[in-house]
Amino acid sequence: MDPQRRRILLIGDSAARPEGLERFLVRAGFEVTEGGPPTGGRPSQASLPPDLVILSVGANEARLAERVREVVATPAHVGAPVLVLLDGGGAAGAAAALSAGANDVVRAPVDLPELHARLDAELRLRDEVRGARDALRARDLLFDIFQEVSAALRAEEIFQTLVRRVGQAFGLTHCSFVLTAPGESKGRVVAVYENPAIRDLRVELDRYPEIQEAIRTERPVVVHDVQEHPLFDAIRRHWSQQQIEVNVQSAVALPVFVQERAAGVFFLRTVQGDPQLRPQDVALANTIAQAAARVLENEERRAAIYRRQLSAGSTDVLTGCASLDSLDRRLRDEFERARRYQLRFALVLLDIEKLHDVNDRLGQAAGDRVLAETGAMLQREIRAPDFVARYGGDEFALILPETDGRGGRHFVERLRAALHRHAFPDLAPGQVPFLTAGVVGYPHAEVLRPEDLLTLAEGALARGKSEPDKVGVV
Repeated sequence: MDPQRRRILLIGDSAARPEGLERFLVRAGFEVTEGGPPTGGRPSQASLPPDLVILSVGANEARLAERVREVVATPAHVGAPVLVLLDGGGAAGAAAALSAGANDVVRAPVDLPELHARLDAELRLRDEVRGARDALRARDLLFDIFQEVSAALRAEEIFQTLVRRVGQAFGLTHCSFVLTAPGESKGRVVAVYENPAIRDLRVELDRYPEIQEAIRTERPVVVHDVQEHPLFDAIRRHWSQQQIEVNVQSAVALPVFVQERAAGVFFLRTVQGDPQLRPQDVALANTIAQAAARVLENEERRAAIYRRQLSAGSTDVLTGCASLDSLDRRLRDEFERARRYQLRFALVLLDIEKLHDVNDRLGQAAGDRVLAETGAMLQREIRAPDFVARYGGDEFALILPETDGRGGRHFVERLRAALHRHAFPDLAPGQVPFLTAGVVGYPHAEVLRPEDLLTLAEGALARGKSEPDKVGVV
């Protein structure tokens, strides 16, 4: 075990310590700090939390157990093993110290090499416990992140989720996702932890040598001291010439690969005062970035499949909306996704009222044009993750992810307003068609299969025809 940089705090009765203890510990490579009596506050001279606390207690200490409990409960000592040096008190004193929370007790006379071995054992055990705790925390964090990422519908949402969760987990000042590729001089910042409003910001990559190096080498770049590292020589000269004060301490650039090509960089920076990024933190961030890349790959494949389906006749020729077969596939996919990840969505059926009157008055061609323009309007009004299909002669079906029944009703009202504003060449202003709707939200107690959603939505549409606002919701 390498004790270098291990911080030991000495507190208690200095007269009860073996002679030469502090000198011995310093020669062994420990940082040794002398503390005051344990009063529940922070160590008086320690700027950083100790890795281990040594409490020395004299033979006449009447409050042994109480003093040990005070040391163990001190906030600045949390996580640090407490070793008691007991100058007298016998076995009863040792038992009292251990019962009060001490990790180990060494009774006088103290053999310093033996004490060194005990310190090593305690610190090794502490590291193992911390490692196990970090592994559990990392596992839970990964599980939470990828549940949230799997629920995201667009690449931008995935990026936003990653930078937010990683930034929060590591206490970062800056965390972002930059899309770029080998040979490019600019990058596109698509997500920023500290400023979620940034979704599409172009940046010159020569200001970020760590990103350029990560893309060039296709390997993670970790710089612990930006102010000294040679990779930043040129940009530091620029900062100096422009009198730019930069407080960056460390920088990490993790290349992200999509379909075996570098597509972007997961970018972390810390400033003076931020928690130091440990190797396990960087490794976890890299795991998250690469796993997210697999999600993006899957989304790209799904998008390509969807495009092929469209080109293979999965759209309704008249309206340009998806076909009934496409609706069936999408509804099953959305149902399974919502069921698996405890998500919600709404299914909306729309009926264009009095379209038969248009056909009767103006002819079938005019009715088809009204239907086609309504379909085009629906496609313009839906959000990117939404889905619209032609359901029947004058009916449409919409799937609205992350929307409940009430949200579906509001969406129908927005569609009605857009339809009312639209100028139909074949219709006078007062003849604009009206939408009747049936809305069902999932999860729903009566929905066990995707087909149940359609049954409930059709029933809601039928009831909507008799409702004052022409919307039936179940």
